[in-house]
Order: sequence, then C-alpha cells, then structure tokens
Amino acid sequence: MICMENMGVIKRIKTGIAGLDQLISGGVPVGSQVLIMGSPGAGKTLMSIEMLYHNAKLEVPSTFITTEEMKESIISNVENAFYAFEEFEDILEKNTIQLIHKPIIDDFKSRENFEKFIAEIVEAMNANKSRILVFDSLSSLRTVMPDDRTFTRSAAYMTEVFREASLTTFITMEADPKQDIIRSGIYGTSMFDGLIKLYINKAVGTSQYMIEIPKLRNSAHKLSDVPFQITSKGFDVLAD
Repeated sequence: MICMENMGVIKRIKTGIAGLDQLISGGVPVGSQVLIMGSPGAGKTLMSIEMLYHNAKLEVPSTFITTEEMKESIISNVENAFYAFEEFEDILEKNTIQLIHKPIIDDFKSRENFEKFIAEIVEAMNANKSRILVFDSLSSLRTVMPDDRTFTRSAAYMTEVFREASLTTFITMEADPKQDIIRSGIYGTSMFDGLIKLYINKAVGTSQYMIEIPKLRNSAHKLSDVPFQITSKGFDVLAD
C-alpha cells in the first residue's frame, strides 16, 4: 500500500503530518519539487524526516540526503524529538528510508563535478527504488557557488533532474521566511512547485512555531500562517 490518493486527476502523496495534509488538499502532488524554507531551529529537517517516516510505514521507499549533519547526528536528533516513532530504527535497518551523508565540496565550482554529484544521488535512489527524496540542504550548496546566478542555475538543474526521475522532492533551505522571497533569483523562478515556510514567531514572553504555504501547484491550500507544535508523536499543525 502506498501513501497516495487520487484528488480528481491529481495523484498525491500524503505527508502523514496531523493538520498539514488538511491544509494542502490532502497531500503533495506526485512529482512535485517543494522547497521547505525556514529559520534555524524551526524544524525543517524534522518535518522532512517525519514525512518519510509515515510513508515508510506504508512501504514507500525514500532517500534522505544530508549535506551537512552526519547520519548519526540526524538519527539521534530524530529519536530524541520523536521518541514515539517506535518503528524508526527498523525502517532504517530495512533501508526503506535510505539515509546518506553526501558533503558539499569546493569542486562544485566545476559544472561537470556538480552534475556527477547529482547523478550519484539518482543512482543511490534507484538502489532502493525511492519514490520520495529529501535534499538537506540547499544552503550548503550556496557556500561553494561563486554567485547567486550560478547557484540558481545549479538549483534549477538539480530540480529538473529530480523532476525527470518522477521523484517527489523536498529541498530544505535555511533563510528568514519573513523576508522578501522574490529578492533572490532562486525564489523568483518556477523551479519549485511548492513552498513551505517555517518560522518561530517571537512575541513578548512567548514563542510560537508557525507554518505558511504560499505556493503549491495543483492544490487548494491555506495561505494564512498556522501555528504548529513539535511533540514526541511528531508535528501537530493546528489547522482548525
């Protein structure tokens, strides 16, 4: 069984996250390239892992590419945050979620080496027949690119390769989601089918996690900011 359903003619992959699927017409359209942008500590990596976890429980294979943190660190963070995810260790052992550390290197200044890097990711995903990919994160790619134009072109090439492979992809990026997202070329292009913004709203004496979905093609979605919580059972998006 696959975590997917028909919404008219649009096939969707459910995130499995309480409240989030309710905000996006039941799930993300299959084959979408979605940018998860957020401030530090807002939960980008944890949200990505949770989506893979819920699909893995339904035998949907996936790949998680980490370009910064080591595998052991991510596993530890997930187990500490989501200690109710009792099947997480078994899922990793069965390779239903394939967790790969692939560091960004200065050689990416060469287009040939960057294309080889992306090809190796696709090859790795083919090994476990992944249907979903998480690339964590795009921010590290920017550090080895000489300028915004080269960075944008590289990101566009990457998303196009994943799109041609019929992968539903979630790409994380660290940024202030309350800034003008059109200012940089990467946000002004059509390379992403969806944008999920996570941030921490800091008011006097309190802080609140917030999620906003300003873009998701082929989907009715709620535009206003919605609060969420991170619990031992995963994200709880307060859609109501």
